[in-house]
Amino acid sequence: MNRFLAFLGVFFIVLISGYLQPVFFPAEKMQQEADHGRQVVSHTALPYEEIQTSGYAAYIGKKTADFVVEFGEPLEKQKTMMGYDLWIYGEKDSDYLEVNVQNEKIAAIKAFNDSKETTPFSIGMKLSDVSELMTIYSNFAFTYKENNYNVELMEEDMNYRPLIAFDNKTFAILFFNHGTGKLSAVTYLDKKTLLTLMPYQLVEGEVLPFLVTEQASSFDAIKSNQVIRTINLLKLKEGLPTYRVNTESQKNAQKLFDILNKNQKSVLSLERTEIWQYSKEEMSAAAIFTLTNDEYQKLLKIGQLDKKKATGMYTEPVYDSTFTVLSWFSDSLYHSRFAHQENENIGVAFSKASMLVLLQETEKEISQTEESE
Repeated sequence: MNRFLAFLGVFFIVLISGYLQPVFFPAEKMQQEADHGRQVVSHTALPYEEIQTSGYAAYIGKKTADFVVEFGEPLEKQKTMMGYDLWIYGEKDSDYLEVNVQNEKIAAIKAFNDSKETTPFSIGMKLSDVSELMTIYSNFAFTYKENNYNVELMEEDMNYRPLIAFDNKTFAILFFNHGTGKLSAVTYLDKKTLLTLMPYQLVEGEVLPFLVTEQASSFDAIKSNQVIRTINLLKLKEGLPTYRVNTESQKNAQKLFDILNKNQKSVLSLERTEIWQYSKEEMSAAAIFTLTNDEYQKLLKIGQLDKKKATGMYTEPVYDSTFTVLSWFSDSLYHSRFAHQENENIGVAFSKASMLVLLQETEKEISQTEESE
């Protein structure tokens, strides 16, 4: 009898605990604990709303003369092979700004600087800060030159590359660093540039092709230096050591570039070679070709570079190298390659619309590694 009563007592305790668990440990709280430390935003599929135009957004589509009156002449003007000129502002990294100019009008502004012109956004803010100011939307349906387009953002996009619409019919992409979760830069752009770069899934409509102009097939040192500065700027924002630039790393990057373009069959399968060729012919964001990690490791081996002490990326076609770098740092797959705490050298080979980045351990790091082994 005593055993039976004891059994009933235990049974009722378990039963009551099961019923009371949702009260003391609600599902919402458990989910919050699971999400702690992870950048999460609710998925909103409602029709998007436009926010009031302010700051740099007001200059998109305007004549460059208006911008110059307010911010002065750029430090540098570069021609690109994609039909736009690149204006660079800011001697200091903290003032860095890029402007894409087409037909004497501003097509895009890439703001790395923490300026009042980026309000309501500020460099270094978190996605949760943005979510308190406005809703993050997943779908954007609009027209451009009487054609309908429907852009859809995946969860990764919404968390690290959300799209914001302004009431002057322009847009901004907020690039959050995948390592820190902090806002690294804001890219303001018109519809044409958005549809050309198109980092999201296009449900309706087609991406606009790159308008490529003729350019020498030799390596572009100016563009390479531009890429290195952008990468190092983002490394600084993350509190990581910047890459060192030396002649050997640059030569190695160019060597790998030449090997790939002259002996692609040694690196790529037949299927991948065909995909690469299609990318060259298509020349649009819908056909971006990027080496897989295994393919890049094979390229390093053919180039007789130590695979354990080097990594990197190869991609084409590149419409805007800064936009590509920002995308890398907001992507979990590529960000990890830049997140090393050790000192490393960098080499960048840029030719036409193709870019190869090589990251190598410095001689000091290599010798220390060999001694530890």
